[in-house]
Order: sequence, then C-alpha cells, then structure tokens
Amino acid sequence: MRAVGDRITAGYYIPGARLTLGELSTSTGHGSTALRAALDHLAATGLVTGRWRVADPHPERRTARARSLLAGMIDRGACPAGAALPALSVLVRVLLTERAHTAKALGELADEGVLELAAKGPGRVLPAPANTPVRAPWSPGEKELLDALPSRTRPGAAHDGYTLHLVRHRARKRWKGGVCLPPSAMEEQEGRQAETVHRLITRAVEATQQRAPDLLPDVRSTAAQVMACHALPRTGPLYERLYRLATLATALAHLADALTAPPHSGTTQLRPHQFGLPAPRKDHEDAVSGPARRSTARHHTRRPSAPPSHGW
Repeated sequence: MRAVGDRITAGYYIPGARLTLGELSTSTGHGSTALRAALDHLAATGLVTGRWRVADPHPERRTARARSLLAGMIDRGACPAGAALPALSVLVRVLLTERAHTAKALGELADEGVLELAAKGPGRVLPAPANTPVRAPWSPGEKELLDALPSRTRPGAAHDGYTLHLVRHRARKRWKGGVCLPPSAMEEQEGRQAETVHRLITRAVEATQQRAPDLLPDVRSTAAQVMACHALPRTGPLYERLYRLATLATALAHLADALTAPPHSGTTQLRPHQFGLPAPRKDHEDAVSGPARRSTARHHTRRPSAPPSHGW
C-alpha cells in the first residue's frame, strides 16, 4: 500500500513516532487488515521499525536542530554573555528535544567557545571572541521587523495571552503525538503566527524604547527567543515545519506574559520561566488572563470560554 509509505516520505510523521491503525485509517481510508499488511511490508523495507515506529536514519539531525535554535537564541540576546544557562530540563522543554541530544548540542556549543559548561550547576554564556563579529543584540532592526511582517493578514491570528497559551498547548501536544498537519493547514498556521510575531515584536520594541532596557530583561529574553524561532526555515519535511510552529508557539506565549507583567528592577539574570517554565504567579490565569479569579463558598466566577482552536 503506497499511501502509508508516501505519507512517511512526505514527512507527515516525526521520526520515532509510533504509527497507529486509528490515525492511519482516518488519513488513508483503508481498513486495519490492509494497514497491518502495509506496515509489515514497510518494516521489511526499513521505513518503519518492528514496533511500527517511523525509522530515524539520521538521529544526529536532532542534535543539529537543537544546537541551531539555541545558538540563534544566544545570538539574539536571549541569554546575555556571563549569564547562567537554564537547567538542562528547562532547555529540553524549550527546544522540544530529547535530553541526550540537548546535552550533546550544549557540548558542541561549548567546543565552539559559545558556552562554558560546569561539572556541577548551570553553565554560562561566554563573550564573543574578539576576532568574530559581535552577536546581534536586542532590539531587532527595521529589516527584521519587516521580515516578520506577513505577506497578508490572516483572520483569527491570536494576540492575547490566553489564546496564545492554548495554541502553545495544542502545538506541543501535536508535536508530542508525532503527526503533522496537512500542508494547507500548516501554511495557514504559519501565516497566523507571522501576524502574531509582527504584532508582539512591535510591542516589545515599543516597551524597551519607552523604559530603560535593563528593567525589562523578561521582554528582551523572550522576544529574542521569538525571533530565533521565527528564523527557523519554513521549508523541508512537514515535521521540520511543525517543529518551528511548536517552538515558536511556546516563545510567543511567554512573550505575551512578559509584555503584560509589571517591569522589575535589579539583576538582569534570566529566571527559569523565561526559557519555558511558567512564571511563579498565583495561578495560571494570572499569567494569561489578568487578575486571579478565585471561587469561594459565596461567589463563583465562570472561567472564560475557550477561544477558537485555529486548526490545532
């Protein structure tokens, strides 16, 4: 059966994802008996493993992908020189990459002189060498803002924190499930994200210009993460485009949090939530919907209804 093999070669499934008869039956329209025979044949050819998982002939690409994204975040100022790196467990969640590949990516950046890893505790970012170009600091230039501007405005693009956190959750869930969106739906999501990126980055630039930049490390860090994720290529297999969507959705949700949080003074060292962990606030709605809504014995407040799913 060529339908299953064509979907795998087209990149509909993330390498290592487990194929299920239910999803394949829905996407191809074939019955379970024919699909079992097709999967056994594909296992014999090496396209899937014996446990019906998509084969991954190039696992080193996971390391390269994590290294590229982390280096892009550092180059754009998400983690200033001398600042401590987040814990490995935090980077795993931000980069959507397994622990072993994330650790290997950190080692490669350390070998290149970008990071200094410690035997115990977090590593730190090293200053750029004198014989190399200076890393691009925040804030982005006019060209980067124009590059983030979508070719056309898409209806339904999310800009509020509540919707962005919902999109983030669904994007990461889809990445974890290993099944990509169809090309048309993927293109629609990329267009909506481009609209969101342009609006939030413009707000971030205005925020850093209106206040002393050192008082807004959260905005600077999360905005740099957004620009690094936005710079990932939109070409290649569908799962590479899904990786861009999921990491960008995470960065956008945390940028929305940083833009609505009150500015703070003092040290500019990164806090854990800037790299993917939730902010230490009273509850989730503090971070995405303004004042906390607490229910008591005398008064109950309805939670806001979920916004449209936008294809996720």
